Amino acid sequence: MSGLPELGGYFETEALAPEENHFFTRLTPEEGELRFLMSGRCGILCALEDWKRRDRKRVAYVPAYTCGTVLAPYAKAGYRLKFYEVDRSMAPVWDPAALEEISVLNLCGYYGFSRYDRAFVRECRERGICVLEDATHSVLSLDGIAPEADYIAGSMRKWIGVPSGGFLIKRQGRLAPALLPCHRGHLEMRRSAMAVKKRSAAEPGSVPRAELEAAAVTFRQAEMLLRQMFDCYESDPESIWVMNHFPVEEHRRLRRENYRRLLEAFPRTPLCVPVFPALEEAAVPSHFTVLAERRDALQTFLGERGIHTTAYWGKSPLADTSECPQAQYIYDHVLSLPCDQRYTPEDMERIAAAAALFYEEK
Repeated sequence: MSGLPELGGYFETEALAPEENHFFTRLTPEEGELRFLMSGRCGILCALEDWKRRDRKRVAYVPAYTCGTVLAPYAKAGYRLKFYEVDRSMAPVWDPAALEEISVLNLCGYYGFSRYDRAFVRECRERGICVLEDATHSVLSLDGIAPEADYIAGSMRKWIGVPSGGFLIKRQGRLAPALLPCHRGHLEMRRSAMAVKKRSAAEPGSVPRAELEAAAVTFRQAEMLLRQMFDCYESDPESIWVMNHFPVEEHRRLRRENYRRLLEAFPRTPLCVPVFPALEEAAVPSHFTVLAERRDALQTFLGERGIHTTAYWGKSPLADTSECPQAQYIYDHVLSLPCDQRYTPEDMERIAAAAALFYEEK
């Protein structure tokens, strides 16, 4: 690996503003309720537990391309899953005939870009179908939350350094499910890993490689633990403080600047194509996401040069792509590159140059 600072990977804790950002309170109508939870999947589960008290069908229309941690709450809450296709531009492909069958629509604007058909969402709302928006990818985008959504659930863990980053907003009324105390073991694992990463980021080279690798293992183990035991767990005071004090507008600006620079510098090749080739005015990207030939080799190549990337997501055993070939193509080719507020446009040029070198050499 080169001697350059490493890019990407999980977030360390960061500097926060002393004043509150009021971000989540602005998203919550006066007649609704906001809760902070341990993770996004905890938020989805809490929403479903609230909704299913009046739902006799219990059929959820969910994307064939999604994270297993999105599908798991539906299974836990006793919902049957009906899958819809997601095309290569990450726009949902919805079947109007499904409106007769479903009782919940899972909505997602991938990687900060909301490509879904707004008319279909309105039709769901008019028919009394619950619109549950997973806003994990789109929460900072100006068009990232559908006005028709009954529930807005998600996690800030892809955006900022926060031990316990879940949130849930019910637009109308109070949430019925009681929350469980946060799981201290999971939080301590995340905190310890993030502390190591923070020391390394503050002074590159100061933390031994073995310690960094051990912290990364601890971080992954915390994720595996959460997958096993997730429930309607509340967040912790420290994490709530972080979510109420991170500098929202600065993060929006820096992410957009970095994404724009990557778009300008990225190699023009049909072998590695940005999913979102234009930065829309309302979009705040979570990542710079591509569909890449020889994706795994590219990921290894970048990793050897200190650029950490993630393939969101590995296909869950709960997912069914048998009638969704475009979603299956995404699973096989998707790769997300970092463009977040920790980095500069010059860092983006480094990422683009490394990707260009891979396709030149291969």
